[in-house]
Amino acid sequence: MAVELILPRVDMDMSEGKIAHWYVKNGDTVTKGQVVFEIETDKATMEIDAAADGIVQGIDGVVGVTMPVGQIVGWILQPGEAIPAAGVAPDAPQAVAEAPAPVAVAAAPEVTTASKQTLLRATPLARSLARERGIDLNKVSGSGPDGRVLAADLAGTQRAAAPASIGALNLNWFSRHEGAPLVLLHGFGTSQGSWRVLADQLRDLPVLGIDLPNHGKSPRAEVPNFAAAAQAVLDRLDSEGINEVHLLGHSMGGGTALALTGLLGSRLRSLTLLAPAGLGPEINGAFIDGILRANSEASLRPWLVQLFGDASRLSGSFVATALQELGNDTKRAGLAAMAASLLPDGTQAELLRGRLEGLVIPVKLLWGTLDRVLPIHQAAGLPANVALHTLAGTGHLPQIEAAPLVAALVRQQLGASVFSSSSSSLQAT
Repeated sequence: MAVELILPRVDMDMSEGKIAHWYVKNGDTVTKGQVVFEIETDKATMEIDAAADGIVQGIDGVVGVTMPVGQIVGWILQPGEAIPAAGVAPDAPQAVAEAPAPVAVAAAPEVTTASKQTLLRATPLARSLARERGIDLNKVSGSGPDGRVLAADLAGTQRAAAPASIGALNLNWFSRHEGAPLVLLHGFGTSQGSWRVLADQLRDLPVLGIDLPNHGKSPRAEVPNFAAAAQAVLDRLDSEGINEVHLLGHSMGGGTALALTGLLGSRLRSLTLLAPAGLGPEINGAFIDGILRANSEASLRPWLVQLFGDASRLSGSFVATALQELGNDTKRAGLAAMAASLLPDGTQAELLRGRLEGLVIPVKLLWGTLDRVLPIHQAAGLPANVALHTLAGTGHLPQIEAAPLVAALVRQQLGASVFSSSSSSLQAT
C-alpha cells in the first residue's frame, strides 16, 4: 500500500514548517525507520523517519519552502505501485496504467551539488548561534555526523570575528554604603535577582549583584571557561570604580569566584562560597538538561524541587520567576552553550580546588547536607584555611532556605576581614 510522506506536527504549537534537507531521492529504496528528510520549525530541527519499507517517489527536492502541517511531500510505494491520484485514498484500487507516468516522476528536480550549499545540516543550537552572530553556516565545516554543523564548530569563527571582551555585565546595587562591597555571584540559569531574600537582611552593608554572561540582563557571549566569566566580572567591577571587594558565590557563581581569586589578588577581602562549582567532577547533569528543556511551569517544577531540602519551600512564584529567567529560545541557546563548555557531558570540566591554597583572607564554605545538584562530599579534604559549615536539612539554595544563618556568617566574614587586615598591617610594621 502506498504510504504518504507528510510534514508532521512535532510540537503542539506547530502549524507550519519547512524541509531543510532530503536524505533520499526518487527511486531510492528505504526501510522503515530510515531517515528520509529533516524539517525545521522556529523552535527546532528534527529528522523524520520512513514509516514503511518501499521505494521513494513523488518528492520534488525543494527545500526551505514554508508549508502547512500535514502536507504530502512524497510517497513510499511498493514495487509496481503507482502514486495515488489526487483526492483518492492511498488504499483505493487504481489501475497502474492510469497513474502518472514514471518518467514524469523521474524528471522531478533533484538536489544539485550547487544547491546543496543551502541544505546545510546543523543543530538547532548552531543555527541559533549563527543567526545571532551573523555567521554563514555554508562556510563552516561541520564536525558532526555526515558533516552536521555543531555549536562548537562556530567557536573559531566567533573568536575571529568578535572582540575578546564579553561586554559590560549587568550590575545592581542592592544597598550602597561606605566600604568594600559584598559582590554576589549567582548560580546557573538565574540572575542577580535571586539574591534578594539574602540582600534584604544585609541592607546596612554595601551589597551588589552581577548578572553573569548569558544570564539576566547581561549580554550573550561565548564562555569557554570560568576564567572568561571571572574576567568579565572583573572588567565590570573596574568600570564601576570598585577596588576592594568581598565575594559571595553560589554554585556556578562560586566557580567564578574561585577563578576571580587570582585576578583580584590583594583586592579580595573575604571569600564565601555556597555549594560552589569547581571542587569535583560530579554534578547533576539531568537537572541542568531538565531546566533547559522545560518550557512550562508544569515541566519546570519537578526539576526545581531538587533545589530544596524541604520541597514545601518551592512556591509558585519561585517557579514562575525561574521560567522567566530562562527566557526565550535565544537566551536558552546561550545557556546551553555555556553549559556545554563548563559542564560537558554532565561533568564539571574544571577543578579549581587549588585556588583555595595559600589564601590569607577569611574563607568560608557553606553546603547543604541535602544538596542534590552538587554533592556535599566535594567539600572534603579542603585546605585548613577554609572554614566549612554543613547545613543540616538544607538543599542547594542555602541563601533561601537558611537566609538568616547565611547572613550571619557573611557578617562574620566581613568582620573577620577587618581583623585580618589589621593584623597584616601590624605584622608589616
